[in-house]
Amino acid sequence: MTSPVPAAPALDFVFHPRSIAIAGVSAKEVPGFGGGGFVTSLIEIGFRGPIYLIHPSAPAIRGLKCYQHLSDIPDEVDYVISSVNSRFVPNLLEECIAKKVRVLHLFTAGFTETGDAERAKMEQAVVARAREAGIRLIGPNCMGLYVPASRLAMMNGQLPESGPVGMVSQSGMNAGEFVRYATPRGIRCSKVISFGNGADLNAADFFDYLADDPETEIIMAYLEGIQDGPRLAKAIMKAGEAKPVAILKSGRTVSGSRAANSHTASLAGSLQIFDALCKQAGAIRVESLEELVDVAVTFRFVKKLAGPNVVVVGGGGGASVLAADELDAAGLKLPAILPETQEQLAKITHEAGTSVRNPIDTTAMWDEGGFEGTLRPVLEAPNIDIVLHHTSFGGGPVGRFGDARPRSARQAESLGKLQAEYGKPIVVAIRPSTTADAFDLALDFQEACWKNGIATYPSIARAGIGLARLLQWQAMREA
Repeated sequence: MTSPVPAAPALDFVFHPRSIAIAGVSAKEVPGFGGGGFVTSLIEIGFRGPIYLIHPSAPAIRGLKCYQHLSDIPDEVDYVISSVNSRFVPNLLEECIAKKVRVLHLFTAGFTETGDAERAKMEQAVVARAREAGIRLIGPNCMGLYVPASRLAMMNGQLPESGPVGMVSQSGMNAGEFVRYATPRGIRCSKVISFGNGADLNAADFFDYLADDPETEIIMAYLEGIQDGPRLAKAIMKAGEAKPVAILKSGRTVSGSRAANSHTASLAGSLQIFDALCKQAGAIRVESLEELVDVAVTFRFVKKLAGPNVVVVGGGGGASVLAADELDAAGLKLPAILPETQEQLAKITHEAGTSVRNPIDTTAMWDEGGFEGTLRPVLEAPNIDIVLHHTSFGGGPVGRFGDARPRSARQAESLGKLQAEYGKPIVVAIRPSTTADAFDLALDFQEACWKNGIATYPSIARAGIGLARLLQWQAMREA
């Protein structure tokens, strides 16, 4: 007897539109921002349904036929993107109601976030009318959705490949930046949601949805303020019980609170209360967008740690010494290498300029056989939980790297094989490059690593913080 297929989450229709209309595209045939930007991103990602444009006079824009009114479109439309001026939104909403549209995404700004009482009243009236008609609103003042499986993109350059990471963000820019920073490190997304003012659908709705979404295994979030605190707390707790959750909360300072309020009309609330909520929900609160990406990478590729004991392996004594300080500061431990492990390492390391303590500073990693020969003894060591390999690609022209590209590809394959063989996480910190050639090599190695299941970080310190956050999350889950 087969198991019953789980019912789709209640808001699933929001993320799977069959057709889209865009109101407010400029007649000038340029990709642009706003309406034109959505045309570009939807065409680029390959939206499978029809895309209709609403324009009062243009016959066509960028090869797509224009209609004066939504009602002129002969076919059904279930999703509308508004890039019109805010004063035209009430009329557009009435057209949506008549057309039986299900979702209205308001990229349009100029509502409550302006601080103007009349604009706030208009937002409230739009929400009330939409709810009365059964239309769900995303926004106002937001970039909307990136859903690879539905070929929905909020910005150009977003890939059609799906993955297990979902994101809830009040900021469209931070949602886009998260995707842009995380993609080269192997993160692929299920759904990314920018909800802006959250006048109708807000953070609680989307946490609740992602908690039930079978395509989402990890939840990341950027929040500026708290809307309906008790309900949001309940939704975060539901998500935290089901999946790893990490949240970047802005408005931690007076200046940040003021900025959040002017951006999406959000009241930041007490950070102490929010921290207590995260702890109760089993969610991690992070300090920066970069850390949010690092935590996503850690949850995605490392998944679980047996303990905090890390061995650092690489060339460059100074970097290794700093690594010891940085990892210790993050809350990890660098145990002494056991005598029997040191004996094994001594057989394959060069005597000059090396150390077989922890950190292990050795150039043998670049010798044929020396790479795996160095890693195997530390992976076998019973007092080691994690191996952190750090490397860089120098700063010279590509000719000076010799066979660095095929060699680094082989190393990435070895890392993936060894991680699977020993069942211990291996992570890689790729120190910054200073030339275009070295940067390209580093990107290639980074891609080869994540394709072999290895987490990568742009510094040892960031690797340490990411790993420490995973340990923190595990401790909360076990408490």
